Amino acid sequence: MPAIERVKDKALSKFTSLVYLYTGLGITFWLLAAFALAKNQAFTVPLLSWGAQHQILFTILAVAVPLVFLSLCQRFAQRSYFLTFVCYLAFLAAFSILGVPIFYSYSAKSIVQALCMSAIAFIVMAGYGYVTKTDLMTWSRTLMTGLIAVIIVSILNLVLFKSTIMMLIISAVTTILFLGLIAWDSQNLKRIYYQSQGANLGAIALVASVNLVLDFINLFLSLLSLFGNDN
Repeated sequence: MPAIERVKDKALSKFTSLVYLYTGLGITFWLLAAFALAKNQAFTVPLLSWGAQHQILFTILAVAVPLVFLSLCQRFAQRSYFLTFVCYLAFLAAFSILGVPIFYSYSAKSIVQALCMSAIAFIVMAGYGYVTKTDLMTWSRTLMTGLIAVIIVSILNLVLFKSTIMMLIISAVTTILFLGLIAWDSQNLKRIYYQSQGANLGAIALVASVNLVLDFINLFLSLLSLFGNDN
């Protein structure tokens, strides 16, 4: 292997290692933030009660606010690592409100089991996506179509049908979708690296880790919904 190729491979490995490090730290921060909010019942109980009464508005706000910070995170990625990092933490903190209910609904044993299953599945699919020679970009249309369909059906079930069986089906489909997305996003790291041209890789690695963090969280929530024992 030529020396230039070895240098490129080493730089790519360093970049992907940084992305996976940020992914692990991001998941940990999200869980700790959600746990801390769950412990602060004086704040979260009234908020969740309001959310139960205004489900559509609460869902929109719970998604829109993190997206604002995520947009800022992406905007600062080419300029400032510090500002990117601050917006990254703000994004995870705002998004953690969606993780609060799991600490009220599931036992600690169920949460730990779902985390372990998610971690194993994540490592397997991320490894596959990174090393496979198959171009997983061909999966993108199927995965995005399936994701949009799941979101629409989930909202309809939340507002209209309120079916437990439908929720289980949605969770099973969501699990499959995000297993595919983990592999897809892992392979996409190579494309992100080569397109970045070595500029501010620390900040770009932060932004690149967001998709993998969201993949893990959604996989974790769907597995918890399928296999967790409700209190």
